[in-house]
Amino acid sequence: MSNSPERRELSFKSLDEAIADVEQLARGKTRTTGNHTFGQIVEHLARALDTAVGKTVPPPLPLIMRLAMPVAKHFVLRGPVKPGFKLPTNAQSYFWPENDVDVQIAIAHFREAVEDFKTKGPLAVNPIFGKLSQEKTLKLQCDHCAMHLSFVHPA
Repeated sequence: MSNSPERRELSFKSLDEAIADVEQLARGKTRTTGNHTFGQIVEHLARALDTAVGKTVPPPLPLIMRLAMPVAKHFVLRGPVKPGFKLPTNAQSYFWPENDVDVQIAIAHFREAVEDFKTKGPLAVNPIFGKLSQEKTLKLQCDHCAMHLSFVHPA
């Protein structure tokens, strides 16, 4: 028997698919399994995209993470992003809102972040994973969206 939270099986080939999933969920009542609300999850995804295009700059990671993450990216990009990765405290508060976020406000931010990603493109050097191609960055962001949105369920 597993102690892991219930999750939906998701896979996105594009960020537009992730937006469509978020918008579909927002049309009705939702419940989440895990540690965050629907609004917090969508806001987190928008913040991650803002970082990927250089719109915002995250706090510096500890040296060990700065050295390890460029190597770890090869494992992360092999399959779906797995839950449970714990960010350092300063990055946790940067990437995750402390309080709940209105879902419609989070969705508007997410749409804007996706549009920036599509029009401005990701940075050549990801602030966490180092050098990534546009294709790999897109895959990482799609997998990241699928992992977090898998904890949001229609009620």
